[in-house]
Amino acid sequence: MGLGGGPSEWDEYEWFRLADLPPAPEAAQATPDPFGEVLCGLVQGYPVWADAPRVLLVDLDNLRAAPGRLRARMAVVVELARQADHVALAGQVGAVARARPWLAEFAARAQAVPDGADVADLVLLAAAQAVEGPIETLIVSNDGIFAELAERGDLTVLSPGMDALSDRLYGAASLLIDLAALEREAAALVAEETSGARTR
Repeated sequence: MGLGGGPSEWDEYEWFRLADLPPAPEAAQATPDPFGEVLCGLVQGYPVWADAPRVLLVDLDNLRAAPGRLRARMAVVVELARQADHVALAGQVGAVARARPWLAEFAARAQAVPDGADVADLVLLAAAQAVEGPIETLIVSNDGIFAELAERGDLTVLSPGMDALSDRLYGAASLLIDLAALEREAAALVAEETSGARTR
């Protein structure tokens, strides 16, 4: 018998409460989301796509956030997915469960993977490899493993936060978009608009 102090077998599992999950898809999509709309508009200001085939890879493990911010992030993912020719989304069970209510018609494509290093990354890379010929890739992640996609064509990186971005991925990107910075800008714009509405 062990004396304790070491890692528990339960440490390998990701825990989440059902109460933390967003509402069902029907209810989730029915309520307006000004923050998400502004954030989508800011992302659209970048030329994220040029030529086909356009491949969108989304690492849902890198997009974890509080419910309000998660909804806005998924709105961006949905907007970009509707412009892409090939879409792959993957993450651990909890990350996928939290994201699906906000993923509209792409919810079923979100693939839950077991815990482990780079498991979701490898699923996404396999999806890109299944597309023949040169591709243009938009990766929503901070992980350096995706830098190799630059060998296939233009690589746009939508980073959930530049402070965690891999140096390797930073160096490989043709275009880099800081999602966290855009979120701060979107929050300021929404606050300004709300404040202006109150003073009218």
